[in-house]
Amino acid sequence: MSKTVTITEEEVKTWHLNMPDEMLVAVSNRFKLLSEPMRLKILRFLCGQEHTVQEIVNEVNTSQANISKHLALMHECGVVSRRKEGLKCYYRIADESVVYSCYLSSKSVVENLQERLCWVQKIQTNHSA
Repeated sequence: MSKTVTITEEEVKTWHLNMPDEMLVAVSNRFKLLSEPMRLKILRFLCGQEHTVQEIVNEVNTSQANISKHLALMHECGVVSRRKEGLKCYYRIADESVVYSCYLSSKSVVENLQERLCWVQKIQTNHSA
């Protein structure tokens, strides 16, 4: 991924003004899709390049039926695309915005945990002094 994405503070503050209820449903469905850890594992693996179903199965260490179920849902939602080559089916990320969403969420989680850790350490220091 060599694309640069810039989001202005003004865009973030006003996104809701042009968001019809139907779009909120679609956004909610995207979050539901990303709420499953197995799908996040699949996406993480696909970030580098496209892979066959068997390569994904081997990487995330689960059954082919489970992977196929998740890939079908992700394909239906337009998050991944697939191509057939002989008997093999290759999957790749079709909508890179999901990768950016995962990155932003991960970054936020880490920052939040760091803030909480600092707070706990501060309390421990105050109580031991």
